[in-house]
Amino acid sequence: MLDDVQLGYYDSNSWRFISRTDGNIDEEYERAAQGASWDVYLSMRKRSSLLQHRFNSTTGIFVHQRRIGCELVDNEKQGQLMIKEAFNGIDAGVLNFNKLQYNYHPKWPELEFNQQRTQYVQMCLDKVYLPICIKSLKDFLKKEKLVMRKVRPRVRLISKESTDSERANITCLAFGFYPRHINLTLLRDGQPVAAHELKGGQLLPNGDWTYQLRKSLTITVQELRERHNYTCTANHISMDNKLDVSWYPDTVPVVLILIGSLVVFGMWKWKHAGFPPFSGQIYSVAKDTET
Repeated sequence: MLDDVQLGYYDSNSWRFISRTDGNIDEEYERAAQGASWDVYLSMRKRSSLLQHRFNSTTGIFVHQRRIGCELVDNEKQGQLMIKEAFNGIDAGVLNFNKLQYNYHPKWPELEFNQQRTQYVQMCLDKVYLPICIKSLKDFLKKEKLVMRKVRPRVRLISKESTDSERANITCLAFGFYPRHINLTLLRDGQPVAAHELKGGQLLPNGDWTYQLRKSLTITVQELRERHNYTCTANHISMDNKLDVSWYPDTVPVVLILIGSLVVFGMWKWKHAGFPPFSGQIYSVAKDTET
């Protein structure tokens, strides 16, 4: 992964590293990725077996995760290599390595390295994993413009009555933005709505390398009568300033009256034009504001 873009994966059925990048693949990178992926796979199988016995999880489904990453400092200087492991959602250990230090803190004694194994791991990190990771990171940062782009979000504030007409939903929606980090806030009369009153808040991919996020608030008829003002506020790295979209209850009667007038006028025109009466279902339309 490069940020949230998948570069490749290891297929344990074919024992091959499968690249997901466009264009020609550097042969050196492909060989290194193949060898490193194979080594990680074997290591995780062995350590999974140890942890299965520790937690008596020899049957059923278990999940063993490992995350390996490296960093560039100021886009050029080599930073550290970080490895984190988890078993069934429990942190299993953290390893940090750079040219000056090696720190490994496993949670359970089964995962400890003896002296010979420690020397071997340090050599692999120094001569193989860290150089490959840094080189790959630099190369992909040049090629993958996808992760460097900034796409401005579109923001909508939607109001919709519930089926029982006793409540209404106010939804703050931001969509089509990249990168994924965004601060989306629903305000009531200028004050943030408490988190426990809101539904949603889960970041979702759109399938086109952009994301969407929505937060919804259910309000009663009494709250509608109190005529609060609601504002959807978005802060994103693609914008110099925050983006506000507001909804005012005062605008609702005007919209409804306008729609009603258009319907009456349309029916009058239809009737006087000699067309047969219209038959069919009538659907209500949710009111929304967009920027």
